Amino acid sequence: MTTESKPIRYITTIPDPPSSAPQDCLACRIIGSGALGAAGVLALMSSRANAPGSVIGKRIVAGVGICGWPATFIRHKTYR
Repeated sequence: MTTESKPIRYITTIPDPPSSAPQDCLACRIIGSGALGAAGVLALMSSRANAPGSVIGKRIVAGVGICGWPATFIRHKTYR
């Protein structure tokens, strides 16, 4: 009787690569979203009709303020 020896097969598992998406903690998300929201409110308050400054400057600041609010919600939802 002959015995055949089977070759030993080694199985290696390769770990998954780390995620490249940013992972913020809840406190960081709240503080960052609050800062963007506060900057948007400040920009909108600076663009009032009776605030000092030129009309063109107020319109630019109003655009920044209007874009600040959606940025707040987008930032809070995307960086999980």
